[in-house]
Amino acid sequence: MGSLRRVGTANVYMAVMDIAAARSRLLVAATCAALASGCAPASQGRGHDGFVASAGRSVATPVGVPPERTIAAPLPSLTEARTTSFALDRIDQLDLPLDRTYRHRGDGRGVAVYVFDGGVMADHPELAGRVRRGFDAFPGEERLCNAHGTAVAGAAAGATLGVAPAAEVVDVKMVECKRMRGSIDAIVRASRWVLADHAAHPGQRAVANWSFIADTAGAVPALDSAVADLRAAGIPVVVSAGNVELDACQISPGNAPGVIVVGASRLRHVGDGAGEVVDARAPHTAFGACIDVFAPGDSVLLPGMDPTGDPISQLWTGTSMSAGYVSGAAALFLEAHPAASVDDVRTHIAESSAWTAVDAKSPRAGMLYVGTGVPASRVPASRRVAARSGG
Repeated sequence: MGSLRRVGTANVYMAVMDIAAARSRLLVAATCAALASGCAPASQGRGHDGFVASAGRSVATPVGVPPERTIAAPLPSLTEARTTSFALDRIDQLDLPLDRTYRHRGDGRGVAVYVFDGGVMADHPELAGRVRRGFDAFPGEERLCNAHGTAVAGAAAGATLGVAPAAEVVDVKMVECKRMRGSIDAIVRASRWVLADHAAHPGQRAVANWSFIADTAGAVPALDSAVADLRAAGIPVVVSAGNVELDACQISPGNAPGVIVVGASRLRHVGDGAGEVVDARAPHTAFGACIDVFAPGDSVLLPGMDPTGDPISQLWTGTSMSAGYVSGAAALFLEAHPAASVDDVRTHIAESSAWTAVDAKSPRAGMLYVGTGVPASRVPASRRVAARSGG
């Protein structure tokens, strides 16, 4: 079930979802079916509620870098690594089944991802050595509210669980820990800080990740202006669509001009549960013409922390995590195309994802793709969207 509650007078919302144990087991089964060689479900425990999107189930998982091999190719190089992340496995190929491998060109080196959230665990093994502390809207309290920002950063730039494993993460804290809420003012001030910081790092390309929703009834002019200022500085803004069953065009900041709006996808069985596994929109995910791209966001393995504050890997659910994957994809593109405009980034994300259909209610948006090529014979998903919703 999903619920939406107002957090603060400035209309910043936190979407909280509870994932039933039965649904979690079905997700694991679908993921295993999608893997060419099958898999064994991991033991699961309770996760943490996060800002905007929700935590799923926690998983005690060793955090280490799998063996990699770099294949000779023009820069950026082609890297191929075995992966425990079905999300990374999904976004590097056009079709199912999965093959337990993540192949991508480049690693995001030289690109900064500004993570607007409730803090990032700088010493998590997935991120250690690549997190820079940035703006803090509430300097009189602890720096880390929960693990949500760490998960988002991990999706973008985790060493083994992220899309761009060498990108820099800049921790931009705009959530007040004691109340677990942000504010429009905090986001605007954070954006101004990012503009100044970006100007202080000439030659470095950057992406802003906004994994939050601010209003479900219309635009927020202050956020529209912040987006425009970031884009004018050459920083694309990646936004989570929201964990609500609403038209994404109603939701701020996803309705701000020029943002890259990301919906959450899942794997599900067609028919009686024993048949083909397909991509679909995840339950309680915003939909519609304003969605630019889908990315995995249903029980995805990402960095987290246990109740004592120690780093772990755990399952997360929500469009926040999906946005993190797309921020990582933007970092890969900017590494390879350092002169690209913000519109170039948005166009690349949309066009490269257009080959795999996800949701009939969101016909413009396909599955995020960071793989190494698209066969000329493929027909864009927008021309062949199957009549299947993710509900």
